[in-house]
Amino acid sequence: MRGYEVVVRGDSADIFIVNTCTVTATADAKARKLIRRLTRVHPEATLIATGCIAESDPHALLELPGVTAVIPNSRKLQIADFLPELHASMFPKTYLPSRTRSFLKIQDGCDHRCAYCAVPDARGRPTSKPFKRVIEEIATLADIGAKELVLCGIRLGAYGADRGHENLADVLHRLRKIGIPRVRLSSIEPMDLSDAILEGIADHPTLCHHLHLPVQSGDDGVLAAMGRGYTTADFVTLVSRIRQTWPDVALTTDIMVGFPGETDAQFERTLDFVREMAFTRLHVFPYSPRPGTPAAQRPNQIKATSRKNRTDRMLALARELSSAAASAWIGTRVSVLVEEKGRDKLLTGHTPHYFKVHFPGPEDIIGRILTITPTRVETGDLYADL
Repeated sequence: MRGYEVVVRGDSADIFIVNTCTVTATADAKARKLIRRLTRVHPEATLIATGCIAESDPHALLELPGVTAVIPNSRKLQIADFLPELHASMFPKTYLPSRTRSFLKIQDGCDHRCAYCAVPDARGRPTSKPFKRVIEEIATLADIGAKELVLCGIRLGAYGADRGHENLADVLHRLRKIGIPRVRLSSIEPMDLSDAILEGIADHPTLCHHLHLPVQSGDDGVLAAMGRGYTTADFVTLVSRIRQTWPDVALTTDIMVGFPGETDAQFERTLDFVREMAFTRLHVFPYSPRPGTPAAQRPNQIKATSRKNRTDRMLALARELSSAAASAWIGTRVSVLVEEKGRDKLLTGHTPHYFKVHFPGPEDIIGRILTITPTRVETGDLYADL
């Protein structure tokens, strides 16, 4: 195959391709276990992950040590097209869906120690990729024609703090001079969104007006028990500043329900807070105990039935908010990065504000940025005629 020889399982190889499955938690765990074993036994090999997890949660695969690249399920038959570049280690850690959206991890680790989180023990203290290497990798992605760059990190907003030199605002400044049409920030913790970053995004020519700010709860008592380090008033003030900078900003967030000790009244306050903030999309998580974390040892655990009920109610609000936010774009000309053809034979892509758009069209326009006009909304997604 294009100069490569396929070897039988068990033999040594220069390149390993893991086709992941996520139909069950067991299948998901087996895929991750295989990736870790291959990395341990063949540390010098190029390891490519594809399949279902690559489609549903590419960032999680990128965080696994040893993974060179993640290719979504919809593009796995084209892996051979990427092999020469991937095997040449041009992309030390990236996600290549036919050179449309590329994920670049520039920071890892956390020392904040929220009561529910095991990341500090699993990832260690915050570490930042050297600034020069970040810029070199971004330039490489620009050279191969990446249309959108997503900067990633466990504490992305804290990039550079461990080095005492360049920070995220400096990375964004350099991106003004690099030819990637779109830049997106994956997620920033509220306590890390500094004045320097807010100033850096204000008039940025290519940065998408979308921020993911994980608030976790809308009740001050729960936030304090979580150890988040801010109050709802702090969060409201931050959002007000962001909306002064970007009046059209799309804000998405994470909400954890059923945290130990969360009362019915505290959950109702969180519902009200989420509605007040008018988030465009929510990632809703029922609390799950992590062994060794302070929250897992607390006696006031919430019953599974209550956690499920609260999750269902929060998800219903999430659907309401996402549909309302998407509806505001009906009849408006929007920019869409065409990413793939779905099972319904429609092309799909995202706007700069991270709304998914579905529309008919030929596959040869995948990878292009088009301007189209949505005509309707279904389950929070936009639909349009090309």
